[in-house]
This record gives sequence, structure tokens and C-alpha cells, in this order.
Amino acid sequence: MTQIPARAERIARQTRKLIEDAERAAATHNADLTEFARQLLAGRKQRDRYFDPVLFSNPAWDILLNLYVADAEGRRMNVLESCMASTVPQGVALRWLGLFKQEEMVIEMPDPARPRHTVIRLTDQTRLTISSYLGSLVSLGLGPEPAMPDIPPIRG
Repeated sequence: MTQIPARAERIARQTRKLIEDAERAAATHNADLTEFARQLLAGRKQRDRYFDPVLFSNPAWDILLNLYVADAEGRRMNVLESCMASTVPQGVALRWLGLFKQEEMVIEMPDPARPRHTVIRLTDQTRLTISSYLGSLVSLGLGPEPAMPDIPPIRG
């Protein structure tokens, strides 16, 4: 029997935990993590009305959240749209996308509808990780209320 290196075993444990957290969050919160992601994006845009966007610039998170929402809505985002999702110059956003590709967080492929464009989407692992993170925020009471089942009134 081959021994799994400690790092690989730790990664496997973390992956199982992410899957469990994401499944629990989706079940508890009626799989409405996409709406929570939309709310986070709206909150970030609202903050930019009050403070200089450079002060709180986080282009990586803006790009990832926008890809997360687009994926949930079944929309394809091209590279240009992904860049526009952040408040930084296009070159900076392209560097972030390059890092995401290098880290295997996103997949880039030709757009079948527009041959000169490239479509970008989250990998399954990245989507799962974002879902787990959003679910963890919800479990702390920082997101939408959990969906409660309809319970008929007691008749006496």
C-alpha cells in the first residue's frame, strides 16, 4: 500500500470539509448563496459611493464574485467583462485573471458565439470554495436568513 504524503492528505481533508460546509450551507439556506454574492457585490459598489474605491480595492474578489454569480445565472463572461467587474485598470485585472489561471481557479476557453473572444469561468473547486466561504458567513449570521419550512398553524 502506498502512503499518501502528509500535504496531500491535508488537502484531501480540507476538500472534504469544504464539500460538507457547502452542502450544509446550501441545504440550510435554500441554496441562495448566489443572492448573498449579489448582495455583497451591491454593498461593495455602495461603499464606493462614500469612499474612494482605491482605499478598499480588491479586484480579485470582485472578479471571483462576478464569475460566481454569472455561473449561477448560466451566463458566460468573456475576459473583457471579467476585467470590467473590478474597479482597477484592465491590465491589473488581466494580471489577476492570469494568476487565477495559474492557480487553476478559472478556466479560459474560446467563446463559441464570438471566435475572437475568450470565455472565462470558475473551476468546480473554486465555485465550491466560494460557496463554502459564503455559507460560513451565513452561519455566522452575516448573510440572508435561513429558509424556514412552512409550518401550518396548530388548530385547537
